[in-house]
Formats: sequence, structure tokens, C-alpha cells
Amino acid sequence: MIYELGGSYCRVLSGQRRPELSVDEGINLAAQCIEACLPYAAQKNITLILENHYKDDFWEYPEFAQKMNVFCELVERIHQPNFGVNYDPSNAFLAGEDPIELLKRVSARVVTMHASDRYLKEGKIEDLRNEESGVAGYAKILSHGEIGKGLNDYDAIFTELKKVGFDGWISIEDGVDGFDQLERSVFFIRSKIEKYWPSS
Repeated sequence: MIYELGGSYCRVLSGQRRPELSVDEGINLAAQCIEACLPYAAQKNITLILENHYKDDFWEYPEFAQKMNVFCELVERIHQPNFGVNYDPSNAFLAGEDPIELLKRVSARVVTMHASDRYLKEGKIEDLRNEESGVAGYAKILSHGEIGKGLNDYDAIFTELKKVGFDGWISIEDGVDGFDQLERSVFFIRSKIEKYWPSS
């Protein structure tokens, strides 16, 4: 589908963090599945991008490689020219971890990025943990927010990306609360791009 649409990147995930899977089993399965797709992707000149993902709308359990150490181990397992990382800083917060620490560990492998900001409508990360397993979709206390108004430090993020020579796509995850919010998020990200990549 990506090839027919003229795209260059296709997101891949590690699957659900099913309770019966050990970390080693999950990493082996995810790596084998991604590696099985790589030859066809290369034939079509498409780069497969693994995201530090949270949870799919139809999943009962969060992403298998949601936690930083598991994600980094999976990324390290796969070294192919048409494989890289899609970095989403907000998802690191949802894993209870530091998005800048994660970025510094994988920045050399980042080829695309989701610009996003998340917040909890109520409660704390611990409350999110109680809601996220065994129930399909996102937890009800979780919400996307306007980019630049949440917890992410975009100056730190773009400083690191610029340092490693990042020149890929930055997609915006917002607009849940209407086009006015989306427009403000676009303006915010464009202003940061102009600051850190003035010739872009």
C-alpha cells in the first residue's frame, strides 16, 4: 500500500505485550517478523520504521517494546539500510521514562518523528497502568494535547536531532480538539524547524 501511494516509510510495531511472553521471546519474534519484511521493503525502496509505541486502538495490551530497554534491544538487533526508528517523545512519558534519554540512545537510528504532546486528563501515570492492560484501546484518562503545551522539551529534542544530522519527516499528531488546535501545533513545529534547520 505504501508503495502504491508513493510513500517511502512504513511503520512497524513489536506487537502486544502479552503476559505469557518473556522479553527474550518477544524480541526474537518481533525481530524475526520485521526482518522477514525487510527484503520486500528494500525491493520497493521503502524504509521500515519501528516506533516506540504505546498501544493500538484494537489491542488489549500495551506495546511489547514500550519500555526503553526492550525497545533499544530490539532496535539493536536489526541492522539493515532500510530499517530505522520513528521517534515519538510522548510515548516515552507513557512508559514512565525520559524521552530525552531514549532519544539519545537511538538518535543515530531515527529517520522519522511524531511531533506530539500528551497529558493525562486526571490521575497519575500509576493510574494509567491500572487502565491499560486487558482493555481494548487507549485508557480513558489519556489524551493528545496541543504540541508545545505538554510535557515535551522540543528544544532539547531538536538539539539532539540536529546534532546527529537528522533530516527526515516530522509528522504532527494533533487536531483531536479541532483545526484551530492543529493550526497552532503546526505553527509551533514550523517555528522550531526554522530555528534548528533555518535553510529547510
